[in-house]
Amino acid sequence: MATEMHRARRAPPPTIKTLAEMTGYSIATISKALRESPVVAPATRDLIFKAAREVGYQANARGMALRTGKSFQAAVLMPVTAARDYEWDGVEYTQTLSGISQALDGTDYRMSVHVIRDAADGAEAARRIVDQGLADGLIFSGILAEDPRIDLLVAEQFPFVSMGRCRKDIDYAHVDIDNEWAAHAATARLIAGGHRRIALVNPERRLSYALDRIDGFARAFREAGLDAPMELIAEGDLSTHFGRQTVIDFLQRDDAPTAFVCINESTTLGVLSGLGSLGRQVGVDVDVIAYDDINVSAYFTPPITTFYQPIEVLGRTLGQFLLRRMEGEDPAALRQVFRPTLIARQPDNLGGRLIQS
Repeated sequence: MATEMHRARRAPPPTIKTLAEMTGYSIATISKALRESPVVAPATRDLIFKAAREVGYQANARGMALRTGKSFQAAVLMPVTAARDYEWDGVEYTQTLSGISQALDGTDYRMSVHVIRDAADGAEAARRIVDQGLADGLIFSGILAEDPRIDLLVAEQFPFVSMGRCRKDIDYAHVDIDNEWAAHAATARLIAGGHRRIALVNPERRLSYALDRIDGFARAFREAGLDAPMELIAEGDLSTHFGRQTVIDFLQRDDAPTAFVCINESTTLGVLSGLGSLGRQVGVDVDVIAYDDINVSAYFTPPITTFYQPIEVLGRTLGQFLLRRMEGEDPAALRQVFRPTLIARQPDNLGGRLIQS
């Protein structure tokens, strides 16, 4: 019995001959249909593809590549820091990759992940992928204000979708968060609650979305007729340690902030840790608003007000756009900017209470 089970597990995969026997069409017709040849009627092609799905038929990738000139690889550049003891590295990328994988499921494309260390490494990887034909399209994030990857891929007319937008006026496919709006909405909410000394825990401003966040932060103060406390913008690596140290440093000031706007879950966790170490309580001594893309903010103690955007949705949209881009669709039609949803868990009006007292 064990031998029979072993043989069953090693049953040969279905072939074109299998599909011919199932459908009654010739091997030549099956082959042409799988290549989507126009000589095969659409109804016949649909029937053959249906049979292929039912038996789990997969075309030989090497053979398809030779016939079509395609690699059937969708490349993703995944940044991994070289810094030691970085607590949050790669957490959000698993959700992004999951979303992309969902979009590619059921297609001939497979995802290939290329690990990179920084923007320069990413530019080299993009050049290598283009020059060596390692993939038919590319997805990447961590967009710089002036990003050489975008310049390269636009010049080469190579299909790509970026997670984020550079600051140049160029036509390319992208998916993004409206970071200017999110920072403005968070800051304006705190200003309406009476806060005037608000800190922005932000990434380094070489990143495009860091500048978007600063723009939104400053606009909220400008619209309120107030001077923005630009000296309370902290820039760092977005680690938990960075968030904690920012709080400890800022709360030693004579004109310490009464509220913090955090760029991600990692810095938020650090901010809460720093407040706890100083004996400060969220909602009592200091207010905090965060941005969340992997749905962990509800588990913070206490739960804090958050702007939430599921990163898996972003990943799925990236994958869908890349498939359309690889089919030749105009990149100008492949743009989507999401606005996160406000999840209010704190009144964020500590500043008002301080002013009244």
